[in-house]
Amino acid sequence: MPQVLPIPDLRAALGATYSRSVLGRSKILRKGNIDAFFSIEREGLRYASLEHRISLYTTLRGEKIFIQLPGKESADSNQIPMPMDFRPKLQCVNGAIMQDASFGFIWDILENVGIQHREYLCFVATLFFHMGYMFDYSQLNDSYECVALQISGDNIEDVRQIEPVDLDWHGIDFSDDVWFSLNNYIGDITISDEQSISFEALVKFVDLLLQNEDCKYYYRNVIQGNNQGYDLKSGRTSTCDANLLILYYLQGKCGISYILDCFQKARGVPKFRKTNYHIVTDGIIIQG
Repeated sequence: MPQVLPIPDLRAALGATYSRSVLGRSKILRKGNIDAFFSIEREGLRYASLEHRISLYTTLRGEKIFIQLPGKESADSNQIPMPMDFRPKLQCVNGAIMQDASFGFIWDILENVGIQHREYLCFVATLFFHMGYMFDYSQLNDSYECVALQISGDNIEDVRQIEPVDLDWHGIDFSDDVWFSLNNYIGDITISDEQSISFEALVKFVDLLLQNEDCKYYYRNVIQGNNQGYDLKSGRTSTCDANLLILYYLQGKCGISYILDCFQKARGVPKFRKTNYHIVTDGIIIQG
């Protein structure tokens, strides 16, 4: 049975040092994951017609986090179709599927966490650091349950189990005690009047949202743009920086004018100063 760690022990378990070696290793892991997700068979699939749903994470509470593909941006109606697009799906413990979520939806959740548990926003920021640099990720090589969905309009007309999908990738990996403790301190995440999820489920959902960001920008730059020198400058790391900036604001460390200026100057994807990692995480992350 997992146990709730005292705050000092939880801080120690999540502690990390940012350095150039962390950045270098993260790029290796990110490229490996991009290759792995690109290798998933998509033959015959079509957005909003025939899709596959692959179960990649299960939480302590029993929630399941899937990827569903192909995504909306794969459709031929897009000006520049993105055939590798997918989106994460989250199944609550009652079997209900959470609505598709954008980062705007995630920011609303972060704001609510800040209102209820401002003192724990440092842990949320720490998780975004880990996800941004794939720090404390482990290699997962397994066969994952997959179902085929026959879709018509807004309705799923048929669901059938098909052959599992083999995937060799890296996923976020903390001990059960760490997840149990984060769930305990931060509490349930309300996503609608009828539904709530664990903090662990939110993090693992966001991780797969970030994975799609990495895949999307790599495809756009390298496959479509033939930019063989692309250095993974866009994707999960830059997106996590934007979320760290939001958390910085929610912690009261900067004003609204500062954050709006950052978003405006960066055309919606602002950078977050690495020298401020220790501030937004309250010293859980330090710089080496």
